[in-house]
Amino acid sequence: MMIFWYNIFLSAGFLLAVPYFLFQLIFHKRYRSGLTERLGFIPKEKRNKVRIGKTIWFHAVSVGEASAIYPLYKAFKEKYFDRVVIFSTTTRTGQEWITPKLHSEDIPLYFPLDFYWSVKRVLKQMRPISFIAVETEIWPNFWWAAHRQKITLALVNGRLSDRSFRGYSKIVFFLKPILRKLSILVCQTPEDAARFLRLGASQECVKVGGNLKFEIPTDNSELHMKASQLKKQFGVTSHMIFVGGSTHPGEEEILIQCYQRLVEELPFLRLVLAPRHPERVSEVQQLVGQYNFQSLLESEQRQSEWIHNPHAILIIDGIGKLLQYYALATVVFMGKSLTSHGGQNLLEPAALGKVILFGPYMENFKAIAHQFLEEKAAMEVQNAHVLEETLRKLLTSEGLRKQSETKARELVDRNKGALLLNLSQIEEHLL
Repeated sequence: MMIFWYNIFLSAGFLLAVPYFLFQLIFHKRYRSGLTERLGFIPKEKRNKVRIGKTIWFHAVSVGEASAIYPLYKAFKEKYFDRVVIFSTTTRTGQEWITPKLHSEDIPLYFPLDFYWSVKRVLKQMRPISFIAVETEIWPNFWWAAHRQKITLALVNGRLSDRSFRGYSKIVFFLKPILRKLSILVCQTPEDAARFLRLGASQECVKVGGNLKFEIPTDNSELHMKASQLKKQFGVTSHMIFVGGSTHPGEEEILIQCYQRLVEELPFLRLVLAPRHPERVSEVQQLVGQYNFQSLLESEQRQSEWIHNPHAILIIDGIGKLLQYYALATVVFMGKSLTSHGGQNLLEPAALGKVILFGPYMENFKAIAHQFLEEKAAMEVQNAHVLEETLRKLLTSEGLRKQSETKARELVDRNKGALLLNLSQIEEHLL
């Protein structure tokens, strides 16, 4: 009965929002990307790859979640190379990131809109035996329809932020029967596990398995090679590179103001900005111009001018480039943490042994951020003034930077182990 009312409200909400969605479809490319797949119309070449009884479905919302579950996908394929994996994401950037990384027999897919008819159509065409979602990807119609078709359901790397938990707590009556359809629910921390249990998950299926995001490689020889190539390309010598990663509105201006003051004292300092959403690149370019700096796009031929010009700021305008600039960086600032709430994944620069700064709003990575602060493997900056002062101290003290770099890399190494535990749970319950 609950799923009936969910569909009534979902359909009513969609009808009310039709004008908004039509506007977005006309004027924004990202809303058009993968629309036919989202509606349940899967291309023939993808349907033809399905192997009955040997197809497993992995799902992550976007790049961050996909990168977290990617080591699990790789480990699974190494052991079960005869299985076909559907790897879906919700966003276009997620699809662009994961598609070139999949084995040729596997299927990249846009996740269907959670309407009963689109979900039912996709499941009928793709026929997986198991479905594995990551973190908080709870889709009532999809889970309900998959369960009816005897598809085994799992949620790995499960987490619930304070905000999500407060919201879900108001609809426990609805969420409990949905969560009870899971065969396994592997959580990042005991706190996450307790929260899922309070929302109605079955005690038998809830496990604590650590954070898959720690399972990123720490040798990073390929990334360091790309960074070396960038150094040669740009002519980097004694320059210090400050990278603002996955920034949100308001943060770029703070970083530019900070850079404007510091570059007068440290003429070899250079700034790289990587907006979280590529469609904001022109907005960031205008902002750079307002402060009388020249903006250079990473995709432009004249990008090499950047390193020789303290009045130029490099803007990353492509997908999949940020990690190699993290490898090039002296100091990394994690976006969506100073003026926006949520934060970004700091484990990628940590695995590269980088000095990491973030703002006070790291709710989506609360446990990891707390751990890094406790072990002095990263630094929190409360506002623009503290950011500037902290950055000045770091850039003028090689010893302080080396200490932070070592602690960050060591913390990542110590926390590995979630991969094997999650894989063993999949093997026990889903195959």
